[in-house]
Amino acid sequence: MAGNKKPRKAYRPRIVSRTAGFDVMERRAPMDISQTTDLGIAYHVALNEMINGRGTEEHWSTIVCALNIALVLAETGPGLDSIGIIKSALDGMVRARDRARRSGRWGFDGEALNVVKISIEVHDAQLATVTKAAVLAALAEVHRRIDAGDAFEEAA
Repeated sequence: MAGNKKPRKAYRPRIVSRTAGFDVMERRAPMDISQTTDLGIAYHVALNEMINGRGTEEHWSTIVCALNIALVLAETGPGLDSIGIIKSALDGMVRARDRARRSGRWGFDGEALNVVKISIEVHDAQLATVTKAAVLAALAEVHRRIDAGDAFEEAA
């Protein structure tokens, strides 16, 4: 009779995180200075490289990603009055991409440089005030927009 019973997997209980409650509470808290610094390093380095004539498509993509997150955050709260500036910065990024495809050099025109710098400052201020959950939700919304074709796919 034992031969006609279906074999079963060994029972292995799931590991339950003892800090799950703290993890949830942490997402509701604003990001601390070290976290905002870590996040900001990538797009600040990318911006610096683009300004100094050493920009690449990867640098461009990093800045566009930061601007897209800034736009979503501005639409939902902090930075509401800067939506126009962020959209102008994204338009400047389109011009930079188109020029790079023609010339092979990644950089900004004068107008784009100014609005991108301002938009990055806005994004820094947003990161200092919003919660981790808001940043994660904004990133998810950016990816949703990319999938829907409403944002740059290159910046994914």
